[in-house]
This record gives sequence, C-alpha cells and structure tokens, in this order.
Amino acid sequence: MVGLLGSALFAAGGAAQADYTASNLPDWAIGPFTRQPQPNPAPVLTPESGAWDSQHVLNPGVVYRNGQFDMLYRADGGGPDAIGLATSTDGLHFTHSPSNPVLTGTVLPYESGGVFDPRLYELNGTYYAFIEGYNWSVSPPQTIMETTSTDLVHWTTAVPIMHTNYDPAVVTDGNDTPVLMNTQYGPRYVMYYGDSDPAKGRFIAYSTDMKTWTNNTAFNMNFPPDYNPWEICITVTNYQTVQNGPVNHNIVMFVAGTLMAHGRWYYAISEVEFSGTNPSQQLGQLTDTALSPAMPYEINGRTANTEFMNSILFHNGQWYMYYGAADTVIALATAPLRSGGQAAFTSTGFETGQRLPDWVDSVDNGGGQSGGISNVGPYPGYGLAGPEAGMRNETTHTGSTALMYSGNANGAAADYAYMQIFDVSAHPPAIDANTTLSYWIYPTNSNNSTCVALDMVFSDGSALRNLGATDQNGNRLHPAGQCGHLTLNQWNLVTAKIGGVVGGRTPVRIDLGYDQPGGSGSYRGYVDDISFSG
Repeated sequence: MVGLLGSALFAAGGAAQADYTASNLPDWAIGPFTRQPQPNPAPVLTPESGAWDSQHVLNPGVVYRNGQFDMLYRADGGGPDAIGLATSTDGLHFTHSPSNPVLTGTVLPYESGGVFDPRLYELNGTYYAFIEGYNWSVSPPQTIMETTSTDLVHWTTAVPIMHTNYDPAVVTDGNDTPVLMNTQYGPRYVMYYGDSDPAKGRFIAYSTDMKTWTNNTAFNMNFPPDYNPWEICITVTNYQTVQNGPVNHNIVMFVAGTLMAHGRWYYAISEVEFSGTNPSQQLGQLTDTALSPAMPYEINGRTANTEFMNSILFHNGQWYMYYGAADTVIALATAPLRSGGQAAFTSTGFETGQRLPDWVDSVDNGGGQSGGISNVGPYPGYGLAGPEAGMRNETTHTGSTALMYSGNANGAAADYAYMQIFDVSAHPPAIDANTTLSYWIYPTNSNNSTCVALDMVFSDGSALRNLGATDQNGNRLHPAGQCGHLTLNQWNLVTAKIGGVVGGRTPVRIDLGYDQPGGSGSYRGYVDDISFSG
C-alpha cells in the first residue's frame, strides 16, 4: 500500500488535526475510535529483533474465534514481504507463531516480489485469506491471490483471482463472516476491490462459493480528484453503531488515503456508505477522517504520517480496528456503540465536534426543486472536475475551518450549480414561525462570487430559494437575489426569518447554490458559522 508510493508524494503539513467525534458522526458510520491501550496508547505488535519480521510489521487481518484473536500480518526482515500469524486472548498482547512465516511468495510469477496486506475471513470452519501478490516485472504489479486453511498455519496454494489489481474487501458481518447477499445475480458473496489508480480501477465481484469471482462491475467512489491516492480497506454489513439502535443492512466501507488532506501529507482512514440492495450505489461519505495519524508511532516510521487497516470486528460491545501505523508497527483503536444517534442540525462552524458536511463537491440532483447544475464547470487552472463545495483550512470567520465554494459560469441564459452539503433527512432542524437562518459568507475577487446563497430542499420537493424569504436587507434569499449585495473579500452576515415562509415543511437537505442567469466567469468564496435560531 502506501509505503510503495515513495517519498515523491511526501509534502509539508504533518498529521491531521481532527477526527469525527460521537457528537457529529452520521448514524450509519462506525466510531469514534480511541487508541489502545488506555491511558497510554502503544502498538500491539512490533518487529522482532533478529527474526524474519525484524524490520516492519503492518496491515493485519484479524478474526476472533474460540476465545482468541487470530491475526495474519504482513512483515519483512529486509527481504520480500511475507505473512505471519500471531494470537492473543485479550486483543492487546500477541504471541508470534513458531511456524512463521505462514505464507510466503511461492506462487510465481505473481508473488515473486512478496505477499502483502492479508484480509482474513472465516466461514463454516474454513479460513479465507485474500493477499496481494507483487510481481515487479509488470505494471500494475499487484494480483489478488486467495488461499484457504482450517488451522491458520497450513494454507492451500494461493490462486490468482484478480489480475493487475489489489485491496480486496469481501462484505462481512461484524464477526468477519462473509455475508450471502441478495444481488441482481441471485444470492452472492460480494467483494469490492481497487483504488484511485485509473490503471487498476474499482470493481465489485460476486461469488456463490467464496472462490470463483465473476460479474466484475465498475463503480464510482465519487471522491474529488484531490483525494488521490486512496485505497479500499474493508466492508461490513448488518451492523450497529448506536446502543439499542437499528441494524444497518447497508454496507459501510472503510478507505485509507490522503483523502481530505488538501495539500498536507497523511494516509488516514475514513468511511463510505453503499446500498445493501445495490452495492454500486453510494449513499454517503464522511468528509473528515475517522482516524488520522497523531501518535508518535503513527507519525514516525518507514512511511511517515500513515495509517492503513485491513480488518474490523465487533467483540464485547465494541468495534476493534487493527491497523498498520507508519508502515512499521501494528496498533489497535476501538469504538463502543454510541449512546444515541446524531443530533438534529442546529448550527455549525465546521470545527471539531460540530456538524460536518455529508458530501464533498456533490451536485444536488435529488429531484423536485433540488436545483442540479447547468452551464457551470470547474474553477479554471487547477485540474478540477467540476464546481467545488468542501471544507478548507484557509479563510475562516471563526475557528480553523470553513466551507469553500468555487466554479466557473459559462455565460449561458441559465447558469447555476446547487451543491448538496448536509443530509438532514434523519434528524431535520426544528423550524417554527420564529426561526431565523443565519450564516457568514466571504465572496472573493469578482461580483460573480456574490451570486451564492444557502438553500434548503424539503420533503415535499420544494426549495427555500423559491418560497420568497428575504434577508435582513430585503434581498431575496436566492443566489441570484444576493448578486451584488455582498461585499467582496470580507465576511458578510446574512440573516433571514424563514419560519413564516417554510410553513411546516420538513427539511431533508441543506444546499449551497450559485445561480446567475447570463453569469460568466469564475467564482469562489467561503461560508462559515451557519445557525438556526429562534
């Protein structure tokens, strides 16, 4: 994984500064995570002096069976990477198997450069290991290899199941048991694989027996280009996140990469939700990290500021996430079920512990008056794919983070882009006759940047911008109604008494819209400190 990317990607900036907390995680996401052991976090597995794994141990697959944590882990002692076995009764103190290494690069040419990053599952008494064989004479060098065992020590000869790709993630329950899912092909085991590299792509494969994988289907992760590089880690379904809460039958995917680093260098962990009935349909994504490098053993090592995980399991009321740290040691972070669901939206300044966006650079095409996009493209000169709406540590009204927006209007009769920011359908803000919406906005450089306003889409399909609300200066609370009424290159407060026009409607999304008929040229700015009051 990331260790192969080399120092060419290393940039200034250091580790991330904030992860999700219990107060702002969406209901579908697992977390928040706490490093173990407490109160002094430390690795749970380190290289053995003088042994085959004397230099680096990393990226384990772990299952809990028969009162024991069984870990397959990647390691090296200066030669090609191989796979070792370690066991523990408490999940913190692991014993290396005397049979190590239990998997080596013996299947040529696929494994001539070593075997990496095991994913480990158990089904009906058989253990399945999905490992990555490396053959440096081809590009991409990876092949997904599969092998089985009944004792975790003696393994069948690995067979290639996917060429020139890696990062396989079979959909399991919280017990690392693969789940037979109802799919368009009938009952199937489901495996995601791939990363951000266009040479590999991202796919979903299906199997009736966990061995033969067919119907490889490409899917879109819907990440902005500046999230690259990133990789698929693991996938889980039929899981809980809240005490006594419902079981989620959708799929949570853990990913690792630079993601939302925005110019800083780290490899951190985040989460994405996919539909349990349509595995290629993305339902949501975290817009900050679930766990980012912060401890010395995550910051310093073969690959600085790095976390990568192959495994998560639910045991004794909490989630156990074992992960590689700095490509050098193995660590553990845990997450108990939260005491309650996400609170209804009231306010945010985009800071740690506050409500964070549910989408990044995502156009609202949700039907009704959701807005969509017409004749608006990416802000020029940066290789962007479309208009932007995402958090940045740049210009802020308060704190360290604000929402940045940008785009480029083409001068057509209809120029608009409505970007979805918050999904409030599960826990909508309370709006009554006295409710006031307020926010601060900082348009930059051109009048076009002032043609922006917050919007809401309601459950009946209507939108706030079309209900006649006005701000404190009598200007329509509509992107076009704000044009020319905001001062450039400074923070402007916008307030609007919306309770009277909303009339009992229920918000499902909060959007940010650009809209200026005939508008031409680029626009960019920031929004901060959004609040519903009254």
